Amino acid sequence: MPPSSNDMWLADGEVVAEVQRLIANFHPNLALVDKEIAVVFKAKAGKRGGVPLLGKVSRAGKLISVLTKQDYKYVLEIAADEWKMLGLAQQTALLDHLLCQCKVEEDEKSGEIKCSIAAPQVQMFWAEVKRHGVWMNMPEGLENDPAPLKIEDAAARAEPAEPPAK
Repeated sequence: MPPSSNDMWLADGEVVAEVQRLIANFHPNLALVDKEIAVVFKAKAGKRGGVPLLGKVSRAGKLISVLTKQDYKYVLEIAADEWKMLGLAQQTALLDHLLCQCKVEEDEKSGEIKCSIAAPQVQMFWAEVKRHGVWMNMPEGLENDPAPLKIEDAAARAEPAEPPAK
């Protein structure tokens, strides 16, 4: 019997290791909470406007921390059915996209860590990109962002682990 759209499971170690690699190389602000990011797979993608949602980021609520006895700050939820159709470069890009939404700031005076979720800086429709290309100017201050990801040499990751047997 195929998994229902509500079936969820923890990501395997290779996916978590890729998240850790991305944090180490491109998301230094997340180093404060790098072990507090849960990565889960959902059997089937939800849709918005008929378009599959490949993944989403949520703040981990206190209930998750109580149930798991671990203090999680974020949950990265990935649609397993869509993930399986992505190549390695696209999988890495999806993880990076999700991590870009996770914002962590430390208050210099109190030392308190504040976590939030950022909206993407670019929002476009494929039709407009096809007609006009990426026509928006890059916001000031982003010119110095890290160079594009080089993943040609990345080791192949295994498919997401199947959900546990019921």
